[in-house]
Amino acid sequence: MNNHIWERLLSYQSTETIQQKLEKHYQLLQFEHASERSYENSYRFIYFLKHGENFFKQANQSPYAIQPILLFYGFSQLIKASLILKDPVYPSTATVLAHGVSSRKRKKQQYHFLKDEIKIQRNGLFPHVASKLFQINHLEAEKYSMETLLQQIAEMSEVFTFHHVKKSMIKLPQLGSSFQVTEELTNAYHLSTNRFIEYLSEKNHHLIETITNDTFTSNILTNIKCYECHPLSYHIEEDAYYLPASRDLLINLPELLAHYLLLYNLSMISRYETEWWYELLLGMTSDDYPFIIRYMEIVKRKIPLLIFHYLEGNL
Repeated sequence: MNNHIWERLLSYQSTETIQQKLEKHYQLLQFEHASERSYENSYRFIYFLKHGENFFKQANQSPYAIQPILLFYGFSQLIKASLILKDPVYPSTATVLAHGVSSRKRKKQQYHFLKDEIKIQRNGLFPHVASKLFQINHLEAEKYSMETLLQQIAEMSEVFTFHHVKKSMIKLPQLGSSFQVTEELTNAYHLSTNRFIEYLSEKNHHLIETITNDTFTSNILTNIKCYECHPLSYHIEEDAYYLPASRDLLINLPELLAHYLLLYNLSMISRYETEWWYELLLGMTSDDYPFIIRYMEIVKRKIPLLIFHYLEGNL
């Protein structure tokens, strides 16, 4: 799948076509200098994409020890390509150049990756992307644990079930052209069918098309955009959608933002926590090992897919 996505992204590596598409896109944004900026950004856009692709391809050929660094910087390049669709003048100030998040500098004894936390800063790439791509603001000082972030990713659900003997996500059964809202879902959320549907709509109004009163079936859009379907998560291996197994597990972050936080923290561990990192990789000393390795295998395939669909849906 991964090579297939990079092949499809080849269509975006033509300054002639990209300039035309960017100019039309910027005109829709009512940007005053659409022609000039589209010319400049067509090259930047392609270079960001190509640099990100090179990082990801190198990660596929590299040992796990350095993969987080390559994946984080590759993702940063891909997200910058997406960002200049919504922010033609990025970076307009130096404040958006920082990462925009911070992690614990020194890992304590008995450190467990799943319990580690990451904090959102007021300025930097992360809050800028959240605002421009997903219209999410005021995240500064928010904290997220690695476990909570991993629980937002559908492909990780089987790992949580195996190691924690409890579901982190529930699969949405598909019924014809819609998804079926089952008793398992409504019971897990302690909501009636109608209230459950309203609840999903409050979280993301794009998800709901119609409401059916007399049955456990409602029309949830089947053309859901996989890159912004939160609180749902798209499972690339099953071509299906999952929902966190309870309201307590929900966070207001699209999956791409969760990946940014996870990869940032892993890249910092890989760079600065060498002793702990190699003890984990060589000794397989805790459950952190299968969670991290499984996650890195998922992300190498999933991030390019989500970015591709974002570009396809916005350019």
